[in-house]
Amino acid sequence: MFALPIRRTPWRPRHLRWVMQDMAGVARQPEQDHRTHLRATLEWLCRAQDASRDSGASGCVAAGFGFGPGWLPASADATGRLIETLLPAATYLAWPLLEDRARAMLEALLAQTDEASPGRIHGLIAGHAQLGHGESLARAVCSAHALAETTMATAAQHAQAAHALAAVGSLAGLPDLLDAARHNLGRLLARQTPCGWFPDTAGPVSTAMLAGVLRNLIETARLLGDSCAWQAASKVAHGMRGQMREDGRLAGAFDDGWMPAAPHVCVGGLAQLAGCFLRLAQLTQDAGWRDPAWRALAWIKRSQRTEGDDLALRDALPSAVPIWAGPAAFSFDALNAKYFVDALMMDMVGIVIPPEVQKVEPA
Repeated sequence: MFALPIRRTPWRPRHLRWVMQDMAGVARQPEQDHRTHLRATLEWLCRAQDASRDSGASGCVAAGFGFGPGWLPASADATGRLIETLLPAATYLAWPLLEDRARAMLEALLAQTDEASPGRIHGLIAGHAQLGHGESLARAVCSAHALAETTMATAAQHAQAAHALAAVGSLAGLPDLLDAARHNLGRLLARQTPCGWFPDTAGPVSTAMLAGVLRNLIETARLLGDSCAWQAASKVAHGMRGQMREDGRLAGAFDDGWMPAAPHVCVGGLAQLAGCFLRLAQLTQDAGWRDPAWRALAWIKRSQRTEGDDLALRDALPSAVPIWAGPAAFSFDALNAKYFVDALMMDMVGIVIPPEVQKVEPA
């Protein structure tokens, strides 16, 4: 821990307190009901959006918070992905200001130049499907065409592109985007090893990347009706479920053969995986997927500190547990919170995130 560069070393008392608590033991916070953790996490996301407003990026959401840099710059990708999260939360919690925040996020995306950002595309889709914004779909199509022309280098990039392109292509009825989605899906499936694992550019693969690939595979398989994608998703899901401990803990990275390759827990990956398990329970009607989701959510709850005077740290979800471990040490990612909120709502009220949208058959 102490060999880390000084820029990443926690030197403030509040940061040292977090480190000392993790040294004494992890996942020891009080576990409360879903609604309490849901509201707390959403309040932190509101603060992340306010932090970007204060820095001049009104409407956007900060990518996260770090012990060294403080609030990070605004992220179009995180902003886009959070729209589909805040809108159902506004309805479920009777919290209309969350819808106002989601609308501000959408306006911020629309003010930007169209680019090949999967997260931004999903935000524009949510603006069309959930807010009925007239311009959103056309802008999503423009960004999707830019994405289709982008060269992908990793499994995660192919997975994100396949999902975003399939979503826009299905919604707008555009065969060229559906073909581009199938192309990226094919490139992704070609990388999968027999056990279901996917390689990255080097070394062990983070749980966050593997869970992200799984999430995108599930939705792409549904949108395209692709049986090979379903089989690939099933291999990933079964492999990761088999590595989860009874208390919900999961290694932060894996090598081929689902060999644990990191002693820490990747909280964002675990939260996203919980959502994947709940989505599989919805799609397959197999209640067996709910148990690992519940175990994962319980472990994350015990890692969330919901008390304290520091509003940047209170209710935040650390990217790694213990806090000093892994490539995202001493940080709190906005997408960690997004995927935790998604999974909590999916379990509480059975909603679908991302929302299922009506397909348009290509002409």
